[in-house]
Amino acid sequence: MIEKTGQSAVGRRCISPSQSPDIDAGWAWVIAGAALAALAISSAVYYTFSMYFPLLLNEFQATRATTAWIGSLNNGVYMLAGPIATIFIKLIGCRWTVMVGGLLSMIGFALSSVAPSLLMLFFTHGVLTAFGLCLNYTSWIVAISDNFVEKHAIAFSLSQSGVGLGIFVFGPLFSFLIGEYGWRGAFLITGACTFQLTSLGALIFPPRKPIKKDNVDFESFPLNAKNKQGGKGEEMHPEITESENIVENDVSIDGTKQLKWMDYCAWMLHLSSFFWLLATSIPYILLADYTRSLNLEEYYIVMLSIMGVGDLVGRLVIGPLITFWNLDVTKIYAVSQVFCAILIASFPLVVNGIQMVFQGFLFSVSYGLQCLLLALVPRSLFGTLNLSRIFGVTMFFGGLGILIGPPTAGLIVDSTQGRSYWLAFVFATIIQLLAAASTIGCYVLRQKNR
Repeated sequence: MIEKTGQSAVGRRCISPSQSPDIDAGWAWVIAGAALAALAISSAVYYTFSMYFPLLLNEFQATRATTAWIGSLNNGVYMLAGPIATIFIKLIGCRWTVMVGGLLSMIGFALSSVAPSLLMLFFTHGVLTAFGLCLNYTSWIVAISDNFVEKHAIAFSLSQSGVGLGIFVFGPLFSFLIGEYGWRGAFLITGACTFQLTSLGALIFPPRKPIKKDNVDFESFPLNAKNKQGGKGEEMHPEITESENIVENDVSIDGTKQLKWMDYCAWMLHLSSFFWLLATSIPYILLADYTRSLNLEEYYIVMLSIMGVGDLVGRLVIGPLITFWNLDVTKIYAVSQVFCAILIASFPLVVNGIQMVFQGFLFSVSYGLQCLLLALVPRSLFGTLNLSRIFGVTMFFGGLGILIGPPTAGLIVDSTQGRSYWLAFVFATIIQLLAAASTIGCYVLRQKNR
């Protein structure tokens, strides 16, 4: 993939790493650091809605199934809009897409803070805010892939660790803001935080051509060096253009070709994403309410912070292990999904606060692993050339799962006698096992076709 005049040639060509000083080095690591900070902010919003859930139940006096649609829409649109985000990236590039996303999410939170009804929150928080965050997340995935080849797993693991860091830092912060200013004030301040995504997005620049040290104007290095010879001010390392340093005929540098639309392996991966996010959205949306039903609510904020640490561990550790030990990411993905199913099934067995915190930690480690591998598996199976299209569609199917999961869980809890949660967790466990089965099916089909 390349960036041309601020645009990403999504799904068409790839940069040769030997032809740019910013591939796996230089400014690429600045982009990885910015991605870490951006994902910390957006993930804090994405994963902490359960803190607002009991307050919204009390505020609007609606059923759990109805109120859960706010979080479900937010999480669903965040994923469903993946294909739209890739179109934005192709048209205006990763940089401007992130900046637009930051602006939209800020507006969404500001409007949500004055929402008079659930119906308005469905649109402002469930759609507008989520769409802005989707533009942000998808752009950073593509930007990391544009700037890293050999060290892609390490860089991606580093940037994705921002998710766990965001939950760990912003979880207690949002709890404090809700206590001090109420959920409306907390929404308004959170909107100001998401607006910072625009400044982080401004750091995304496309890779440069090779630098000729004799002719570089170091006053404008590294982004705008000019050739002083001849007096024409020609750039010595402008953005890589379509006529240079690319691989033609729709074949990427890793030898992969343009993927056909009807690829059964790809559709199995999409199905896996659907089942996985349907299943894992249920614990995240129910945990605050569930701990309250067990009279363990004082442990919830502690558990949320510990879950941030677990998510951070899962995302940060696996990338270097994959790189140094040359592990098969698809196999690890399937194993982590089975492990996650076991953990979801164990939630109804919790009897005290310490066990709840430990259970939340293990669940978040497995979830962090799956989030990281979700973006690595498509590249491993289908190559760099197909990453954007495959990942966008995979996000879409995941969004469908998130859209269905929380309302279904709320309906199950409301429908059972005494509002029992165990059936919701059993349902999530079965769905999670279906996700693992789909991933295994994808791997078998891919191996058979090679």
